[in-house]
Amino acid sequence: MNIFIKTMTLAITLIFASSLVCAQKDDYFKIEGFGGYAYMNLDRGIELDEFSQFGKNRVNSHGFNGSVTYNFTRKWGAKFDVSLHTYGEDFTSNVAVNPPIIGGSFKSSQSDYQYMGGIQYKNNDKEAPRFKPFAHILAGIAHQKFTLEETSPSNIQLIDLDSTDFAMKFGAGIDYKIHKNVDVRLFQFDYNPIWRSDKDVGSNFDAIKGAVRNNYMITFGVAFH
Repeated sequence: MNIFIKTMTLAITLIFASSLVCAQKDDYFKIEGFGGYAYMNLDRGIELDEFSQFGKNRVNSHGFNGSVTYNFTRKWGAKFDVSLHTYGEDFTSNVAVNPPIIGGSFKSSQSDYQYMGGIQYKNNDKEAPRFKPFAHILAGIAHQKFTLEETSPSNIQLIDLDSTDFAMKFGAGIDYKIHKNVDVRLFQFDYNPIWRSDKDVGSNFDAIKGAVRNNYMITFGVAFH
């Protein structure tokens, strides 16, 4: 994840540098790079009834959101977007498996990496007003990994689940121009559904049922032109 964030940061920096060096004949910006912090209200979609305590199914996770947009007209652009989020927790519980009852301490972790493309609408004029509303519709894949470990009295991994599913983002926000080549993203809100199918997690636990996971994201950051 750290390597990916560094790569995205470098890519956005190069986009910004090239926009300063290469004079564009058009009166609107052709390329926009964005990077920033992203909060995600994550619908984990994991329910394990065998545990007397398993934490919440909807949790708060933190991560990164980055994008590159090529504007093919003054207000419409093709957008490639990535987001990375992680969540983990420790808990104690009794669990009914085979053998019947285990009491102990457990650790769960979940990562959510999403890669999408779509359309963005925004005023890309070089002489645009300071406040720049925008909206986008994106579609792609979400790669999710969920692990569950028993940490006491034993140290064993109980579940190691990978899932790649179709996902979308329906979002909007407002940028504020602080320089002719730099906008601050005051906020961006996304509704982020993920369609996951049934998943088998092993002989000790019931299969995790497929569902539409309804996630919500709020993003802040900086856009370069």
